[in-house]
Amino acid sequence: MFDDDHLRKRAEQLRVDACDHYREAAKYDEQGRVIQAEEQRRAAARSTGRAEIYERIIGRRWSAMTIAWLVSADVDQAIKLFDRIDRVPAEELLTHADRDKHAAYRLESLQGSACDWAMANDLRNGAVSGIVSEVIRLEESGVGVNITALARMTGISRQTLHARLSAAR
Repeated sequence: MFDDDHLRKRAEQLRVDACDHYREAAKYDEQGRVIQAEEQRRAAARSTGRAEIYERIIGRRWSAMTIAWLVSADVDQAIKLFDRIDRVPAEELLTHADRDKHAAYRLESLQGSACDWAMANDLRNGAVSGIVSEVIRLEESGVGVNITALARMTGISRQTLHARLSAAR
């Protein structure tokens, strides 16, 4: 499903889609339909960003779950993650490793694990947000929630729950 040929074809299709959106935006501009033109430009930017994500995945031997998360994640978030991972060169990361044929594989494996961690962190943050929303709904209906007990039940620190609840209220 995520072989390099599929990724290349998908990226190419997204680039074509972006061009189509820009053409539509130009037509709407000529007709004076500013709102529709702006929507088409935003769609073109999304397609271009998605294409960049697909292109940056090519050649990486990361888990299918990680790749699936990257292609479905927020475009800006995924691009920032790639930038963060690619910013650290192998020479800096693998300081005492011999430059043998396995070093590149180990580096790629480490990068994939870093991406897995970011995915899990994103899922965890989403779960925390969901829990905070539920607590607020319960409190709005007049039910009190013991945050210490909730922290023990979920494994989320009490401080994190208090901070998120304070920000959400």
